[in-house]
Amino acid sequence: MKVLLVFPAWPKLEGQTRFDLPPLGVLQVAACLPDDVEVSLCDENVGPLDLRADCDLVGISIMLSCQAPRAYEIAAAFREQGKPVVLGGLHVSLCPEEAASHADCVVLGEAEGLVEQLVADFRAGHMLPVYRQEGFPDIENLPLPRRELCNKQRDYTYKGWELVDLVETSRGCRFNCYPCCTPYLGGRVHRIKPAERVLLDIARCGERLFIVDNSLEQNVEYEKELFRRLADCGRAFVSHPITCEPEVLDLARKAGCWYVYHAIYTISDKIRDRIRMYHDHGIAVEGTVLLGMDEHTPDFIERLIDFLLTVDLDLAEFTVLTPFPHTRAREQMEREGRLLDRGWQSYDAGTVVFQPRQMSPDELQALYFKAWERFYAEETQTLRMTRLFLRLSDLPAGLARRTRSAARG
Repeated sequence: MKVLLVFPAWPKLEGQTRFDLPPLGVLQVAACLPDDVEVSLCDENVGPLDLRADCDLVGISIMLSCQAPRAYEIAAAFREQGKPVVLGGLHVSLCPEEAASHADCVVLGEAEGLVEQLVADFRAGHMLPVYRQEGFPDIENLPLPRRELCNKQRDYTYKGWELVDLVETSRGCRFNCYPCCTPYLGGRVHRIKPAERVLLDIARCGERLFIVDNSLEQNVEYEKELFRRLADCGRAFVSHPITCEPEVLDLARKAGCWYVYHAIYTISDKIRDRIRMYHDHGIAVEGTVLLGMDEHTPDFIERLIDFLLTVDLDLAEFTVLTPFPHTRAREQMEREGRLLDRGWQSYDAGTVVFQPRQMSPDELQALYFKAWERFYAEETQTLRMTRLFLRLSDLPAGLARRTRSAARG
């Protein structure tokens, strides 16, 4: 049996440095397939899709809502040839009825356990139209992602540097942030993978990692344990925020913490102090800056941009509030009649699709572009990104030698 897994192309933010990362979700799905299944992967973001590929079953993973239009085009092309198509991924779980209208089968929720049953049913000739996860799979015994399906050196590099592998150490989030759908998709319980399983996965990764958990700060003791264990792995890693306490930051730096993403949507001394603490421990910071919250006025956004230019961010990525399904933001927008665009191609986090509270949509869109222009007026994003890669040489001595050696190789 031959299975083709497809990760559809998706539009990048205008002004953002273009690079692509190996898609973790589809690699995790591949790990759920039985050993006797011949599996191939096409990431359309780095290579063309062969719509005449020799396969028995096509699986399409829709991580982002803005991928959905292209995913549905691909599904239609294969189904016209009589090839059965399965759709899964975050967007499918958010919009199951819509997705089901474009596929022979949809997988809803986390894939482990469902994919195995789907394949067995397909082989028996009675694949169901819907496979729905009831609850969550056992986090302690998940299969390891099929990382060998990606050619890192060929497809996932930036100016000669091999890019990060995405690594998951937990699922779910106990927070319930206004623009986020993670609580709906992954639950409000922070489900932690055993450190031993995480290290087994990391051993199969390259020299640079991105720990994709929403927040490592959800469990400080696990955070410390993970960093202690990572210190022996010789990897550099990126993550979302880590706890700003000296002990944790010391452990993170020794473990190879390269830089962190830090959400910013307001002006505060707390943010300024956190950035300073990260920098004091040799950890760089990329601000992920959200524009268009209800309290944002045009004057405030101008002042927020000024603030960002004073806090010594290494990089900044600007987005506009996007009301994705099953978020508190979308519930409010629906209730107040403020949704202006329901086409998923516009849900790229850079296009205004709603009526802002304190300005027109065109004003917010213009301020979004202005933020990119002003922040990178003196140094381009490419220059700042290159400088960030050069900081790898400042990591602890043994780790730095390994990362430089990997770069040359």
